[in-house]
Amino acid sequence: MNHFKPRPLSPVFCLLIPVACLLLLSACGRKPDSAPVDLGPAPTISDFVLKNLASEFPGEIKTAEYADKVQLVIFFRTDDPACRGAVAGWNGLQKEFHDRGFVLVGVVVDDRPVAQLSAEAAAFGAEFPVGLATDARLVAAFGGPAAIRAIPTAFLLTRDGALARTYPGYEPLAALRDDVVRVLDGQSLPSKTAKAP
Repeated sequence: MNHFKPRPLSPVFCLLIPVACLLLLSACGRKPDSAPVDLGPAPTISDFVLKNLASEFPGEIKTAEYADKVQLVIFFRTDDPACRGAVAGWNGLQKEFHDRGFVLVGVVVDDRPVAQLSAEAAAFGAEFPVGLATDARLVAAFGGPAAIRAIPTAFLLTRDGALARTYPGYEPLAALRDDVVRVLDGQSLPSKTAKAP
């Protein structure tokens, strides 16, 4: 006998559904009030500036300063348990390969207050630059929101700034390490194939 008892929806959730429907319906067919704002060209994936969230690094993180290095750019959230669990491994990559011309750059994607994010970044324990993505053009440079559809999402860049591989979602540390070694050695990465069911 099944004793499953559905939980009632919270009153707040019940109020939000009609409000969301009304907002969606009121927006249908409307033309924008003004022309879209031109923010200028998007930065390239190897040349962007981030607001620093970690006090031990300069006020701004300029990835152009890492132009001759292999970069692993990781978009994450400081309050995400998977990201907090992965930071020790990310620190290990930074330590192991720094002298070979590797840098890991953390990019926080979050719209909470900067003071809160800075405090969380300080407690995060990152031993690599951590900056805040404040410019929509930065996300656009990496392919837009569709490219960063999971947290964390990482992008491995070659020494010349070309995209070597994208990692949507958590990637095992051993796989990241293998790819970093190959790119540091100037090798191209093998294509990823889907595993058979």
